[in-house]
Order: sequence, then C-alpha cells, then structure tokens
Amino acid sequence: MPESAIQIAEETDLKVIVTPSFTNLSEVETEIRPKVIFYPNQNYANYRILGQTESEHIFISHGESDKIYMASNWVKVFNYFFIAGQASHDRLLKHVRNYDVDQRTKRIGRPQIDIPATAPIDKPADRITVLYAPTWEGGRSSMRYGSVASHGLAIVDSLLSDSRFQIIYRPHPRTGIHIADVERADLDIRERLAAANEYDPGAEHLVDSTPFGWQLDYADFMIADVSAVTYDWLTTAKPLLITRPVEPMTVIPESGYLTEAPLLEAGDAYRSSELVIEMLADPSISVEQEKWSDYYYGDRSPGASMTRFIEAVDSTISEIESFRGANRPLRSSDGSKKSFAEDNPIESPTRASALAGYLRTAGTLIAEQSGQRRAFSKAAKSLESASTRRRAPIVVTCMAHHRELDNLRTWLPALEEVNRQYPVAIITGSLRTFNRLRKLTGLRLLITQKADEAEQIVNALDPTLILHFEQSTLNLREATYRAAEHVYVGEAHTDQWINNRLRLFDSVLTADDEQKRLVESSLVGLPSTIEIHACSAEHRVSMLVSMATTSTETTPNSP
Repeated sequence: MPESAIQIAEETDLKVIVTPSFTNLSEVETEIRPKVIFYPNQNYANYRILGQTESEHIFISHGESDKIYMASNWVKVFNYFFIAGQASHDRLLKHVRNYDVDQRTKRIGRPQIDIPATAPIDKPADRITVLYAPTWEGGRSSMRYGSVASHGLAIVDSLLSDSRFQIIYRPHPRTGIHIADVERADLDIRERLAAANEYDPGAEHLVDSTPFGWQLDYADFMIADVSAVTYDWLTTAKPLLITRPVEPMTVIPESGYLTEAPLLEAGDAYRSSELVIEMLADPSISVEQEKWSDYYYGDRSPGASMTRFIEAVDSTISEIESFRGANRPLRSSDGSKKSFAEDNPIESPTRASALAGYLRTAGTLIAEQSGQRRAFSKAAKSLESASTRRRAPIVVTCMAHHRELDNLRTWLPALEEVNRQYPVAIITGSLRTFNRLRKLTGLRLLITQKADEAEQIVNALDPTLILHFEQSTLNLREATYRAAEHVYVGEAHTDQWINNRLRLFDSVLTADDEQKRLVESSLVGLPSTIEIHACSAEHRVSMLVSMATTSTETTPNSP
C-alpha cells in the first residue's frame, strides 16, 4: 500500500519497496530473492507475496493476545509462526485443526520490550497515569472487541472527575472506520480531553498516536480491550483492567488470562476511577500478573526476547539456504535489467513524496468502483435467500472473476451428484459469477462481499467441508473458518496454483500423480499434516463423498 510505504519511510532508514502488481512481485522473487519474509498481520493483501516458494514465510503478528485472530486457520499458510510463549502454543493446539504446533512455531517472547523507548512528555509527579488503549470495532462480529462506543466516554468522564489522574488516550488507528457511533464517541473523547487540558494545563492529558513502547514504563495503570497492547502490558506486571465486549457474537476466550482477569462491564464503566484506586492498592494483583506474564512470554529478563528472535531468524535462514542449495535457484532472464526495487526504492523521508502519485491513482480507482459497489449491494439484497437457514455440509467458495470458473465448472457434475447425499452450497462474491453459475447449475447459490456477512452465512450453513477452487483474496478470507476441513482443488491443465498458499489447506486435490509429486517437491518444508490426493475425473464423486463422510464424523477442536 502506498500509504503504508509513506509512513514507514518517514520512520525508518530501511529500504522501502512498493510492489503494486504481480509483475513487481516477480522481480522481487527473481532478483531480490528474500530468504525470509515477515508478516506482522493477516491482511488478505498479503496473499500475493505468500505465493512465493523460494522464501520462508513467517507470521510474527503485531502482538500477543487471546483474540480469535491469534488462532485463525490463516496461521497455516506460513512456514512458521514466531509465537510469544506457552500461552500461544496452548491456544493453537486447542483451536487450529491439522496444525503441528511444535514443528511450525518458534518461541521468541516479546522482542519489542528490549528496545529502549523515550516518552515524548514528562510525567507529572503528583498524578496517577492511566493508559486507556481501546482497539477498533473489528471487521466482523466475532472480532468486535472495541470499547470506544460502549465504555469509552464513561471511562474518561470518571477519570476526569478525579484530579489525581492523567489520561493517555490511545485509540487504534482504525477506530471508527466501520461504525459511525464509534467514530462519534472517539471524537467526543478527544474533545473532553482537550477541554480538560484547557481547564487544568498541569494534567497534561494526551491523545497518543506515537509508536508504542514508552507507555509501558510511563503509565501506572492500563484500561484496554482484548487486544495485543493489553498483552504487551502484561510484561510489566502492573495492574490492568480489561473491558468486556458488548457484541454478543464476539468470541471470548474460555481459557488463559481472561478467565481470571477482572472484566469491566459497560454498566460499570462510570466507576473506573474507583476501581483503578482499589486495584493499585491491592498487592496480590502484581503477584498474579507476574504469573500470567511468565505463561505468555517466558523469560523477560533484559535482552532475552531479542536473543531468541535473532536465533529463530538465523535457524530459519539456514533452512532456506539448504533448500536453495538442493534446488535450482531462480535467476532473472536479463541480468542487465534493473529490478523494480532499484528503480523504485524509498530509502528516506525525502523519497516519501514520490508516492503521492500512487495515492492519486488509488483515489481515482476507488471513485470508479463505488458505483459498482452500490449496484452489487442493491442486487445482493434482492438475491437474499432463506436457504441460509438450512445446513450445507459442503460449501464451495467461489470469489474469483466470472471468467475464472473453468476449474469449478468441470467439477459441477460431481458436486451435483454428491448433493444428493450431502447438500452443497456455493458462496460467491461477484454478481457476474453468481449469474453465470445460476445458468450452469441448480446447486444452492449465495452471494456476499462483506466479511461480516460472509461469516454469518458460513456459521449458518455450518459446513464440515469447504472446497476452494481458486486463490482470490476473498476466497482465502473464508479459509479462516476453523471448524471445517478446507480442501484446495487444483486445476488440471496448469501448475500456476502450486505455491506457498497451499499450506493454508488441510487437503489438496491434484489432477494426477504427476501434479501430486510436483506439489510435494516444490514447497519448502510442506507440513506432513496436509494430505495430497491425486483425483482423476472419474474418481471425483467417490473422493468428495469420502472426504465429506470423514469430515462429518470428525469433531472439530472448536467452533
């Protein structure tokens, strides 16, 4: 994203490269040839570069937490997950099916705590500093942990009513992007803090958007939601108050820290100042916090986390070097040709302005697409079906362009045959694809582009087997549903689909034994938990029935 590149370029001297298309990524792969690629988030835009087979792909997350996000099916797509400690190990073991936690994770603690951070303001000697750091509202109901609209104003008003407190308000950068009430509450909080500073300049309340880290030493107490910064605070062993989400669909962990930590109900937020004083006066809280901090992070002595991180990187690089040594390395077809990185580096803040053109182009594209989105929304409402109330043990996700239906189309006769025994539903994210499929099959069809809506549809269908016929961004999004077996169905006449993204799936169906051998030999350390089956056209029905029967009989680890 150009916006991200601009921000990063302003904050670091490291080289920043913009890769807006698949062509640019090809040059990264053939000329830069990174040994290791780190991912601080599970953004679906990552799926493009995840396809590279000559690099080790490592999920480092942006912080530890008990959010459902941290035990998403998506972790399978990475070679490794660099986890914080025992808590993450236990969480993955409990919730992610067909995932070898011991083989595919490395424990690194929290390296960020070993980096010195200086506060941008002086701490008032006569104030108790409370850090209120709520998360955003989330992209779907199951991840709606944010408290800005439900708790925020009452928390801030309560603290402002007591002159002993200094407030650092640090909302998530995405706060209010989906829900208007959250945006309004955020603005109200900012206005209240500004007014309080005018009335009492010595309070030095702060709306904080600085890099995270210094707040851990600076603040005396934290109020936050179920989020990564909450668990960063655990490393300090200082008192912490976590808000309880008001969204009924939000997944609350049934094990770990949250089962014993005090949760602040929305109706009690007006008592925040009173609760903070009580908890600060209770010495047993720090003892409990130390226990949980050990469980989540392990050794937190100075430098321990950074050492583990560097050792984990070194061992991973050794693995990829061995793989490259055993396989023919990729080379550029034109040695004299400059790479995209050489033509488009952003090595300092002075280069950031070069990306302004990208932003203008992006704005134009968004404006052109807005009309299409409105048309889709109107059509989707007219196509809503009560059929989502009926279960579908087999779900097919088809989010690609309508011109990319060839692979699914060849499987439709087999799916229609299987539908007699195991009901099948097809979910698509394109109106054109929907209309095309409606002409090709009588199977149940559903349509959506919204993450929240898609989640509700899949939950209602309650599938035990989900089939994926292509690797579109939205298609991979639905692979996060962790209560079902995910199967990738490869195309018969090409091998372009054989890439690192296949790690995400529990099983892969190839057209023949030759394709099966190619999958097994092409990817670095392909997990043994992934079953690869050669499935010719005449065996499709029997294969699907067998997989559907097996998945139906298997009890998933968790919903």
